[in-house]
Amino acid sequence: MAYISASVYVPEAMTNINVELLFPTDGLLVDGRYEVKGVITLLHGLYGSGKDWMQLSAAGRYAYDRGYILVCPSCGNSFYNNMVYGPPMYSVITEHLPKQLDLIFRIPRDRERNHIAGLSMGGYGAMRIGLLNPDRYASIGAFSGALNAAAMIRAAAGSQYRSFFTPIFGENLDVPDDADLLKIIPEAAARGKELRQRILVTCGRQDEENYHIHSQNRVFIDAARKAALDVSYREWDGVHVWNVWDRSLVEFISFIENSDYDTQERKNWIEDAGRHPAGS
Repeated sequence: MAYISASVYVPEAMTNINVELLFPTDGLLVDGRYEVKGVITLLHGLYGSGKDWMQLSAAGRYAYDRGYILVCPSCGNSFYNNMVYGPPMYSVITEHLPKQLDLIFRIPRDRERNHIAGLSMGGYGAMRIGLLNPDRYASIGAFSGALNAAAMIRAAAGSQYRSFFTPIFGENLDVPDDADLLKIIPEAAARGKELRQRILVTCGRQDEENYHIHSQNRVFIDAARKAALDVSYREWDGVHVWNVWDRSLVEFISFIENSDYDTQERKNWIEDAGRHPAGS
């Protein structure tokens, strides 16, 4: 396994992007290259960075177990949009950074082996980027995502959060239609079968404080199901914390594989807890 923490210059944005990469290099060499099962791009949450996935979850072990490359970029508090007063992070993630990573690391870019997921702000980013780029990602995962973010942003106009969103959307907090997930859903639903994506949404049932994340997820799921998107929703007891997102990543890997990896991992967690009871 190779873990690389890189600073990649993106000429189009005139900035360096920090990105964490994990390669399961114990795989089979074919034509001089390691064969991997796929690539999972993981997006971080508010005030976070790509390092969070490596340091606060077992993402590296899960990817190693199953043969996935992980790509975890750091995008600041951009909400993965082309900011009015800041870098064009949507274009960086969808176009410019993948091009640079392909030049440097030869990361597979074929659709069927590429998946995108994220937590909180990154859940919104993964859903938006995924739905707007169906030719690039086969699957989308949103873990405790801000999936009705447009309503949340508009509500911030008269609150202390206004100054946070202004650099992203401008003084009037104008959220463009292609940044409002509920307005993207009909377009995604109208696509042909070859561009339909599988979507997994997860959330803790008690995740309401501050941003009403659980309620945002329910609004999105109702709209997605009404539009007949291929969406699966899973919730369990929990708030806005890493044990929810760690478990969500296991669920996502099992989901994109159609495997029982989630069942295997839950069994391992239970057995490990039995070997190391609290206080022992």
